[in-house]
Amino acid sequence: MPTVQEILAGPIDRHTNANIATLLADLQGNILKGHGRDHTVHLFLNLRLDTLPAAKKWIKDFADRHVTSAQKQFAEMDDFRKFRIIGGLFANFFLTAKGYEKLGLPAPQDPKFVAGMKASGAILADPAPGDWEEGYRREIHASLLLAHDDESELNREARRILQEVRRFADVVAGERGKAMRNKNCETVEHFGYVDGRSQPLFLKEDIDKEHEKEPGTVLYDPSAPVELVLVPDPNGDGNLSFGSYFVFRKLEQDVLGFKKAEEQLADELGLKGPDEELAGAMAVGRFEDGTPVVLQKTDGVADPVPNNFNYKVDPGGLRCPFHAHIRKVNPRGGTGVPEEQERKHRIARRGITYGERCKEPKDDPAMEDLPSKDVGLLFMCFQSNIENQFEFIQKQWANEEDFPSPGTGIDPVIGQRHNPMDQRWPVVWGRNVKRSFSFHGFVTLKGGEYFFAPSISALKKI
Repeated sequence: MPTVQEILAGPIDRHTNANIATLLADLQGNILKGHGRDHTVHLFLNLRLDTLPAAKKWIKDFADRHVTSAQKQFAEMDDFRKFRIIGGLFANFFLTAKGYEKLGLPAPQDPKFVAGMKASGAILADPAPGDWEEGYRREIHASLLLAHDDESELNREARRILQEVRRFADVVAGERGKAMRNKNCETVEHFGYVDGRSQPLFLKEDIDKEHEKEPGTVLYDPSAPVELVLVPDPNGDGNLSFGSYFVFRKLEQDVLGFKKAEEQLADELGLKGPDEELAGAMAVGRFEDGTPVVLQKTDGVADPVPNNFNYKVDPGGLRCPFHAHIRKVNPRGGTGVPEEQERKHRIARRGITYGERCKEPKDDPAMEDLPSKDVGLLFMCFQSNIENQFEFIQKQWANEEDFPSPGTGIDPVIGQRHNPMDQRWPVVWGRNVKRSFSFHGFVTLKGGEYFFAPSISALKKI
């Protein structure tokens, strides 16, 4: 039977042995694999000092009744695959460092987690907390993620849980997530691009499916050791109790501004007709259907959306510019460090779109139908080290004008920097003739926090 260290050092086969079964039964779901539901509710709590005994009792009861283990998540996934039976309510429970302090519990000791997201604002170039939405300016102690494929059932459960938590906490913020899909039923974000395709895979079965989906030479290995996201829980039961650091950021998207910038960039590069789509593809790194721009200068490679590629065919950034979003945040080699070291910065993204709009991307909206505010992404990710993963990607890659080469510019999608330099864009795909154009500022942080997803045994002991 493998040791704990051996389990953490690689992807896992969930059907192999008792140690893995024990780990999965005590681990919250959504960490090793996204919960997969299309509708979510997110509640952010400030625990009141005078009702802490009630809060502790409720957390224990909520863990017993609702917090979904990885084991249960995977069992429901199997039932859906075999019998097309959708899962029930999915629930996560998270605590901040201030929440641990409020409850009188030993907190995990990641320094960034202990300090909180506001303390990292300057190095991440975030807007000042005074410019965040009001609820996120307050001290947050805990957060709940509730998810369901049945929106009406989610509403009923969320209403009941909301009434319960109000007995001992102030609900300082709340969010609704709703997955959007394109005409091929793939998940997209508000700018209209396929989202979530390239993720670290922690389950052997998912890695096997990926190789079946894109057989042949492996150009990019999506597998990841579970230690990329798991850390021991100091309050759990024994050496198989793990949790994960969880980053939540509400990112508002100016869709109208982004699409106008795409048009302006296309004009600057002289792109006409169908070729105009290349402008947005060079900003994101993929066409809207998910076709990587490094592979070809038109869309149409979307079944399946490719993930098995790297940038060795484009060392000068003449197909996919160095500043393109997916090349910035997942360089796939060529960063000047061993690729194995680069891969340790990966995060497990679990975001979902929010906000209502009159026409979604699948409806081919006209420019006048595009929103400029009140829609965006509830960005969420799991990792084992906030500084080395989420913060590294945002600060050292997305925001850094000289990454991966001098004069690259910031990430056009999520890059943050005061008065950034213009990026340099290939005038002709694959040729070394470039023009300057400033593309940035269409995603704005509205608030967020750093959390920890405790083991289920730790929650039950509260």
